[in-house]
Amino acid sequence: MQKQIISTEEVKALKETDKKQVKIPRQIRLKTEFFVGFGMEELIKTLIVGAISGVIAYIVYLITAQTILATLIVIGAIVVAVVSLIKGNNNFSMVDIIKNIIKYELMQKKYKYERGDSNNKFVKKEKENTIFK
Repeated sequence: MQKQIISTEEVKALKETDKKQVKIPRQIRLKTEFFVGFGMEELIKTLIVGAISGVIAYIVYLITAQTILATLIVIGAIVVAVVSLIKGNNNFSMVDIIKNIIKYELMQKKYKYERGDSNNKFVKKEKENTIFK
């Protein structure tokens, strides 16, 4: 049996040719999830909302001296946060959809341009994106 000595360039070439693209099915989640659509990232956001609502509830308790109102503020804020942060089948949560709507509404929708006609006079035109209007 003979041993072959391979140079580092040949090893790199072999590694590059051995790489294969693996397709991951949509149903497989890459991150740890506590239940479908709610993972560690959403839990951290929910805890932040809970802490902020706890501070607000404490201020409300100092003003009104009603524990039931302060408790309902904290529970209500956490429930709303969980419901709005759960990702659906399309991997978007309610918060993500609202962000996309706001981003779309802030985008430029009017495009002003100048176009020359056959007499080389410039005619001002205004093109407007009227898909949803």
